[in-house]
Amino acid sequence: MRAIEFETVAQHHTVRLPGHIPDGIRLRVLVLMEEDPLDAQSASPLADKPLRKPSPKLAGSVVMHDDLLAPAEPEEAWSVLQ
Repeated sequence: MRAIEFETVAQHHTVRLPGHIPDGIRLRVLVLMEEDPLDAQSASPLADKPLRKPSPKLAGSVVMHDDLLAPAEPEEAWSVLQ
């Protein structure tokens, strides 16, 4: 693994990579913020908007009919594949 270091400013949740990094290469990204995120949020126009929450009328409206951990097919059905 080769490491490079560069400085950039995120805009619209996007970071531009240096031009010498080819397309399609796998990257491992480590983000180090020089500013306190709370200070950056207070300067953001989106920070003034309240968080969106689902309507309380939706509470209890979802009913689970299956066990998500149970197998989709019984074990006997797997013997057909042998």
